[in-house]
Amino acid sequence: MESPSVDDFRCLNLACPAYGELGLGNIGLRKWYDTRFGRRRLLRCATCGREFSELKGTALWNTRLPHERAADIMEHVTRGNSFKETAELTHTHRTTVSRLVCIAGEHAQRVHDHHAQDLRVTSLQADERHGFVGRKDQPCWEATVIDPRSKFVVQNALGARTTDLAVRLLFGTRSRLHDPHGVVLFTDGWLPYDSLFPQVFGRPYQPKRQGSRGRLPRLHYRIPRTSGHVRIIKTYHGKRVTDIRVERAAGSQRRIDQELEALGYTTPNTSAVERHNGTARRMNPHQVRKSLAFARLPHVRQTVSDLVNAVYNYCRVHRSLRVKLDEPVGRRQYAQRTPAMAIGIADAVWSMLHLLRTVVLLTPCRS
Repeated sequence: MESPSVDDFRCLNLACPAYGELGLGNIGLRKWYDTRFGRRRLLRCATCGREFSELKGTALWNTRLPHERAADIMEHVTRGNSFKETAELTHTHRTTVSRLVCIAGEHAQRVHDHHAQDLRVTSLQADERHGFVGRKDQPCWEATVIDPRSKFVVQNALGARTTDLAVRLLFGTRSRLHDPHGVVLFTDGWLPYDSLFPQVFGRPYQPKRQGSRGRLPRLHYRIPRTSGHVRIIKTYHGKRVTDIRVERAAGSQRRIDQELEALGYTTPNTSAVERHNGTARRMNPHQVRKSLAFARLPHVRQTVSDLVNAVYNYCRVHRSLRVKLDEPVGRRQYAQRTPAMAIGIADAVWSMLHLLRTVVLLTPCRS
């Protein structure tokens, strides 16, 4: 991967008036310095006088490994290989793999927080996957919200399958949407979705008080005609699904039918998120079925999940998202796209090095 131009960098000092601003011409090359794995650029901000490495703010900062090997480690882990297998394949110590994956997972979450904002979606699907942390008697559920049209993972949350998990999932999703009042939500029969939908996607209003004394009534929520909630309730007998019941929990039936027609569905379903559950289990070494390779620490489980979601959104092409080229290029007739390209926040397929080298504005640099 070619090194970016000096003009593509910005000041990382929080106290600088030009913090985070691009294209001001305040970043210049201070000098080149040698490392064990090649030469690096030391940059200087002319506004505040601070100096910082070109890797500051990326996942490759202070990795103490060649960049190509760090990218190979992330590729192996996000292909479902355990930390031990990845260490053997890349000739790296297992603790080094764990350390780098945690750094990359935290970085991937910050990249997702930066790019996945003001999303223009009209429908969402939510579901949960079962897993473990530490021991088999410590379940850890991963709840996911996905856009069925672009297959983009909007939000995920980990923890016990309680109301708090649904709160973090739905309110986190709402904060990323351009219009949270124009969304149709498809979920399973988990009750917290039903009880939280009005608070998350409805419009609050204050009822009038009866009389002139006493406290105001509790806030109520109106469901706009532009939104809706559909529950797909499955009845199980043992491990088999014996019955499926579709229920309109909130919103306008006309709006729901309109969204189903736009998606090409004949009946409401959660097929997109359920298909993603299978993909995520193959990509995440801590969720591979019939395996004891589950995470031993909650932090490791969270960071691996964040890394897998970012790689799925930005680095892996989805066959159903390809578009036909106006003119074939050789034998190639289709252009492959990632979910991030389909939803409109990326214009190309990212490589693993691109993801790791993306600068995230977070902390001030040292002088």
